[in-house]
Amino acid sequence: MISIQYHSTDVVLRKSVEEFISEWLNDSPSLLVQTSGSTGPPKLIELKKEYMRNSARMTGEFLHLQSGDTALLCLSPSTIAGKMMIVRALELNLQLIVVDVQSNPLKNLTEAIDFAALIPLQVQESLKYQASALKSIGKLIIGGAVLHEKLVRQLKGFPNPVWQTFGMTETISHIAMRRLNASTSEYQPLPNIRVDSEDHRLVIRAPGLGIEHLMTNDLVALTTKGFHWLGRSDFVINSGGIKIHPEQVEEKLSDIIEGNFFSGSLPDERLGEKHILCIEASETKLDLEQLKSLLGSKEAPRSIYLFERFAYTESGKINRCETLKQLDHATERVL
Repeated sequence: MISIQYHSTDVVLRKSVEEFISEWLNDSPSLLVQTSGSTGPPKLIELKKEYMRNSARMTGEFLHLQSGDTALLCLSPSTIAGKMMIVRALELNLQLIVVDVQSNPLKNLTEAIDFAALIPLQVQESLKYQASALKSIGKLIIGGAVLHEKLVRQLKGFPNPVWQTFGMTETISHIAMRRLNASTSEYQPLPNIRVDSEDHRLVIRAPGLGIEHLMTNDLVALTTKGFHWLGRSDFVINSGGIKIHPEQVEEKLSDIIEGNFFSGSLPDERLGEKHILCIEASETKLDLEQLKSLLGSKEAPRSIYLFERFAYTESGKINRCETLKQLDHATERVL
């Protein structure tokens, strides 16, 4: 039976964990999981427990997790990321430590953590307030949202392995990882997973996860050991015949913009699509000349929109589509 320590008085959280464990241990061969909704409308998909077990074992093998290791659950059990942390604890005989789902999950935590999965916001806040605890985590994986280069640089000197994950609900959590505090920057597939590309889009083959041929909307460059992620084909902006990759724009601007932001587009009669920059702030001291210098004339946005607050998915990702629907409540700065 799984060993669980609760560092939370949240009755709803405890109930969610226990209900999922009960669902996991029942006789049904599958369960329903909702996608995050960050790249399209949320939807319920059915996942076989056999494939979820295989995913947990792949992660254990890749990270060399050992029976008895402590695993931190600081993600909502209603998301695939949270569910899979519980599955890994069950299947790999890990000691699960459950804390409140918050931006600073290491607060008041005294136990040594061998394995943890955090979203970028939690990493940012932990670096501010619990840096020594964050650095002491044996194996840290980060996923669920964009990880900007500024944050990656802060993780370079960590003494223990830090990985960025790549995956989606349909692939039952991550299928590849890239080491952030090492010389390589490519994503390496987990054991028994093959990757390829068609029309520069990533193709995943993972029979152990029930995936024979999955073409994603992720643009990649293949390497001998895995792939480099370039962005998403469905996010590409075509502005007057110039193709702009939002993820590349965001990486270039991550050093000069504090807080959350994203690159997006609006319909435009002349250009087809107008490149815009959305920032979660009521005011900004953004140096526009520096912005134009970093991006150049082709990638520079036509307008900047300031939002009091973005729309977010339940898993903490920025919901770009829903945020853009709130454009009437944003403040526009024309460049």
